[in-house]
Amino acid sequence: MRTLLLALLATTAAAQCGTLTITGTGAPGTTLTVAVHGDPNAIAFLVVGDTAGTTSIPLGTTSLDLGIAEPFIPFGIGFTNASGDASQAFTIPNGIPQHTTLGQGLTASFGMPPNFSLSFCTSNVVSFSIG
Repeated sequence: MRTLLLALLATTAAAQCGTLTITGTGAPGTTLTVAVHGDPNAIAFLVVGDTAGTTSIPLGTTSLDLGIAEPFIPFGIGFTNASGDASQAFTIPNGIPQHTTLGQGLTASFGMPPNFSLSFCTSNVVSFSIG
């Protein structure tokens, strides 16, 4: 499903042009805030995985390159504003075991017809803890 979602979104390779910031302790019952800065008026995602590395998703003549090794999970953050900023706050549930993981921000921008296009902007990879 994840590969299908990313394949449907991608027609050009990602460029590391964004920034990911994650704030909060990640302790149970607290709030963790994810802020993605990338392309303006784009869809923002947080990609979460346990291992740093390279994942290249081939898309015909190009590929989407991420700084997190598979397996990983993409989470929708929302739409970026005209400045390229989107954020989402998550409440960490009680009883979740402590775990350190990695996150990478990603924005997807669509060009309008008649010149349909799609581009990605990836961010830095950030380590964060939950639980």
